[in-house]
Amino acid sequence: MTATEPVDTSATSAASAKRAACSQWTHSDRIKRESRHIFNKLHSIAADANFVRRVHYRYASLLVTANLRCGAWYTDPAITSAVSYFKSTDGHTHQWSFSLKRSNLHVVPAILRAGGAIVVDSTRRGKSMPDALSKTIPVWCAVLNAASQRKYGVPTSESEAFGLHTPTWMIPPSEHDQIRARIDGFVTALLGSDLDVPRLDKPLQPIFVTPQNDMDMLPSSLANTTATEIVPIVLLSASRFISDSANLDSYTPDGAETGGSGFVYVQGAGDDHENWARGLTPDLFWQHSDALLACEKDLLEEAVDNLVKHHSTATGSRAHWFTPRAVGSEPSDGADAANRLAGTAQGDVEVGNTGIFIGARTAEHNFSPDERALYTRIIHFTSLAPPAVPSNLSFNLEALKISDSEPSSNVYSIHMSPNKKGLLAIRTAFPPAITCAYRTLIDPASAVGSRPKILVSCQDGKDLSGSLVVAILATCFTDTRQLITADESKREHELALTKDTTRRRLQWLVSASPRAAPSRAFLLRVNELLLSHKHKPAPT
Repeated sequence: MTATEPVDTSATSAASAKRAACSQWTHSDRIKRESRHIFNKLHSIAADANFVRRVHYRYASLLVTANLRCGAWYTDPAITSAVSYFKSTDGHTHQWSFSLKRSNLHVVPAILRAGGAIVVDSTRRGKSMPDALSKTIPVWCAVLNAASQRKYGVPTSESEAFGLHTPTWMIPPSEHDQIRARIDGFVTALLGSDLDVPRLDKPLQPIFVTPQNDMDMLPSSLANTTATEIVPIVLLSASRFISDSANLDSYTPDGAETGGSGFVYVQGAGDDHENWARGLTPDLFWQHSDALLACEKDLLEEAVDNLVKHHSTATGSRAHWFTPRAVGSEPSDGADAANRLAGTAQGDVEVGNTGIFIGARTAEHNFSPDERALYTRIIHFTSLAPPAVPSNLSFNLEALKISDSEPSSNVYSIHMSPNKKGLLAIRTAFPPAITCAYRTLIDPASAVGSRPKILVSCQDGKDLSGSLVVAILATCFTDTRQLITADESKREHELALTKDTTRRRLQWLVSASPRAAPSRAFLLRVNELLLSHKHKPAPT
């Protein structure tokens, strides 16, 4: 090559670009791996929980509510009084909804007693606030305000807080207007349901808070809610917004205590815990947070595994997932304490005044004499191998071995799995269970105290027991919650059952215990059973 020939840099440039791309990919891949590691997850959660505490201390009188499931990781049970079940899916664009299945009315009495609430949740990268906080709860507030105004005449619709409020930095005016146009329909649906509309003398007003807020700019008036004209609902997104995932490893949140070990900050670290928590629950994390956060990274996974195993062995069951422990706390499933059966330690909840209770017990649970004494009948789902299915589905007391002479005679076990196999078994397992429940309810001699009491329980107190409770309520009670005692009236009632009947009975259930709402698949099977003449429960 002569001195006058140009230098060919194309090969060098291509090689450099390839090395840069490879380096960038390697860096990005490392960040993704680090963001999934439980060490970085727990330290990020602890850092964000410090911000939650700061807001709580500023507004100490407000009820701290963890929005499940993600929010429970960020709220120390010692300062948490309730849980809520607001879903981001009800706030997704063009899917805005006021869910009658997830009405969250169970938290309203406690919120009103406290004068307001702090609802804690988080979200992963891409936005500063989850849709549950930016849209679902604002819709909830606006609907309850309007429903109360229509039913009771308060609060006044002239209040600035009365209507829909969304965060202006997230929700464009066009979307806000589209949501607002649907509020009236949501109000009509709520008023037409079997849910109890709470009376609000002052309107609920959302107030949006993120770690990007200047704490000094937050209204100090909320510290004394008796002097305000609103019921503040502080919607607190716990995690700091991270826009560039490539810089995650260089970021440390304000106030983070890393014990000198350093960690990769993960926005919304508590989300999708099934993929990283290794069986750890928020309850276990908060009980052992000091030890877990002090553990070296290389040893943490083993420490978590040992902790989960030890707790499971010590308790003989899975850990409670999250249990608020602040003074005045509502139970961890959010149910109204007035609906709970006195003397139980299991958190069983009565659906209205029907005598039907729902609870959670492991499949292998052995009911103690004290538990059995509380109830006339216990219908319990177990995953143990089922007996042969009889061809005749008519209920037979002798075949089911229910005898007063047996010490566990009031425990009726149903052998069903909480999965697709369980769905298939509803047709054969539910009719005799419904008949068993009905015979117990109408038998004057079966009363415990002043009336019969029936507990329906399964592993999670949700899909299996929830769907059976809906079926019992639909077949045995009128729309005014009166037990049907006459045979002819019951036959006519069963023939007149509709999807609206089961929908309203589901509303009874979720009003008492929000976490007990069964999945759509189980509800569809209940409808199939009750509305099909072929599968209707046998006459009593």
